Amino acid sequence: MKVRENLSSVVSSIGKNNFTPSTKAQVGRVYGIVTTQDTPTKAMFEKVGGFNGIGSIFYLDYEQSKNIVGTINDPFLDTCKIAKPLFPQYQFFPVLGELVYLQELPSPATQIADATSQNYYISSINLWNNQQQNSQPANNNANLGITFVENPNIKALLPFEGDHIIQGRQGAGIRFSSTTKLFNDLNEWSSVGSEDSPITIITNGFSYVPKEKFHVEKINSDLSSVYLTSTQQLPLQTDKTGTLNPLTNPTDPSKYFNSQVVINSDRVTLNSKKDEVMIFAKTNVEINTKNIINLNADERVHLNSNTVFLGTVNNQLPTEPLVLGDKLYILLEGLLNSLYTFGSQLSSAVGSPEGAPALDINVAAEGLLNDLDRIEDSLEGILSQQNFTA
Repeated sequence: MKVRENLSSVVSSIGKNNFTPSTKAQVGRVYGIVTTQDTPTKAMFEKVGGFNGIGSIFYLDYEQSKNIVGTINDPFLDTCKIAKPLFPQYQFFPVLGELVYLQELPSPATQIADATSQNYYISSINLWNNQQQNSQPANNNANLGITFVENPNIKALLPFEGDHIIQGRQGAGIRFSSTTKLFNDLNEWSSVGSEDSPITIITNGFSYVPKEKFHVEKINSDLSSVYLTSTQQLPLQTDKTGTLNPLTNPTDPSKYFNSQVVINSDRVTLNSKKDEVMIFAKTNVEINTKNIINLNADERVHLNSNTVFLGTVNNQLPTEPLVLGDKLYILLEGLLNSLYTFGSQLSSAVGSPEGAPALDINVAAEGLLNDLDRIEDSLEGILSQQNFTA
């Protein structure tokens, strides 16, 4: 094996390896796990220190546990040994019947008492290479837990070279992966991009096929997923087909291959408990739906832009300007006043001899015509210069 650069001098100075491995690993079979105040029992919860003992297990040494079914009650669990989880930074507790690897290490009282130690379990032993459970019960009728139920449909995620996969017991997982063009037919994210392009996939609820041996994420059929890409192209299907927007012409989601974050589920909710929800885009913000877009606000709705268009005409921007309400009101009010004055003057006009000028009518008509000229000169001012509709 090739020694990594700059490590050869370190390796050569170590000398002979005098480490003597343990003759036998410590292994135990789990009969109880403390997860709540009543699990496995209230007395056992108190026995391990209450909430300070969450994750503690009750176990028997592997050789001692053969053919012992065990029961989840205080008398039996009192005969078991106790071990705490070794790692404080994450929780991954075994289920009933699983085998755990154990290590005897210092206890909290090591500094103040002689010969004190405590058993810790490192992890469940991957007995069946099964991500859901690796139990080795004493008979086929043994339960895996008080509430845990095995789902036979769940399959392991298919790994690709270099992958780091974290998979839960009931169909959720996180994959740290990359483009793998050689296996483009086995996954949905390797059609474009270089082999060193990273991708992170978070999935909750895999869409398993009954006869498949392993599972690979499927963005359109898995229940909920988040994809963080670099150069990958994802076959995301949306309700909007064809041209998304003829005016802005954005790239279809299934054809985009630059870095992006894709969130896909039956429903997506963004909720800010205290401050704003903010969306920024270098180019456009596209919102598409087959039904209704609602904008609800207890106070105001603001649309701020140099130009606002409502609708399209033959896939073109509308050209009909909106009317300014206050200015239209003033013009209509002036017109009504002029008509009212004209009518009032006509209502009191006195008849003149035949062929003589009707002076009262002439004066009223001249006043109306002047008012109409003034209103016509103001008509252009009632049209918006920024807001247009179809």
